[in-house]
Amino acid sequence: MKVLIAYRSRYGATQSCAGALARKISADTVVHDLRARGRPSLGEFDVILIGGSIYGGKIQRQVVSFCEQERERLLSKKAGLFISSFYTGERGMAQLQEAFPPWLSAHAFARELMGGNLSLEKLSLLDRILVRSLVHPARDISAIQADAIDRLAAAVRALPSR
Repeated sequence: MKVLIAYRSRYGATQSCAGALARKISADTVVHDLRARGRPSLGEFDVILIGGSIYGGKIQRQVVSFCEQERERLLSKKAGLFISSFYTGERGMAQLQEAFPPWLSAHAFARELMGGNLSLEKLSLLDRILVRSLVHPARDISAIQADAIDRLAAAVRALPSR
């Protein structure tokens, strides 16, 4: 089985989750940042995992563009979805559902909330002002959900090989 993890990360949380996920899948896995030029041909993969982070209630436009441009191929593959977000429970699940096109959410074999990280030092000036006005964090926050990474990796490993 060959797996593609296509993601977009703004400050590194989703990138960290994608790397951890790749290490736990135990299959031939390619990790691809959607910010990079070019992309692997989806035809060579059996499973495609797509992830991004939530800012201002939305996922990055590169993730949505990738999904829309590759709609036909994604619908012919096993697809899983994940987001980095600090929200959990119903609000987190709503963000996960709204992040991806409805046709892809309905098609996905797995969906996970991976948690998130907040490093005040890494934030742009505008993001730092917004975060401090909304959340008032006194320090950096690390809330990556290792169990969510484990669940998604297990779901991929449980898929039948070709």
